[in-house]
Amino acid sequence: MIKILVLLTFLLSSNNLFAQAKKSSFEYTNEIHGKIAKIKDISPNEFIGTLEELKADLDNFFDHKRKVCNGEFSSLILVASSPKDGGGNKLSDQERSLCFRELKALQSTYINNLFLARKRFLTWSFEKSVKDLDAQREQAIKSLQESFDKKRKTKRE
Repeated sequence: MIKILVLLTFLLSSNNLFAQAKKSSFEYTNEIHGKIAKIKDISPNEFIGTLEELKADLDNFFDHKRKVCNGEFSSLILVASSPKDGGGNKLSDQERSLCFRELKALQSTYINNLFLARKRFLTWSFEKSVKDLDAQREQAIKSLQESFDKKRKTKRE
């Protein structure tokens, strides 16, 4: 029974990895654009958990994209051009510049959306803290009033 569960778990996880590997770089980039756009709409009470999930994916993407732009490796294998023609898997200066501009635009959008989400979270958190503080003040005054009311009743008797 344990062997079947281990095998089933392995098959499901490998199937998930193969499904992710089948994505083209354009599909993956569109998915990242969607995740970045989603950041600004995160509700404040789900901010921390959702951001942790998104942050890991986005950091991996930015790191990968930076390596692609630097020419450390290619996201697409260029078979048509050969190294002796000056082609190969290297990006031209124009492609490299475009790659870095795209990376900069994505990271700028990420920073701006993250700012909006954090600002909304901090405002929500501050308002919640003020409400809690107000409730504590009311409770302290009520408790104080009750203790003085009890003292008055015992003195009257």
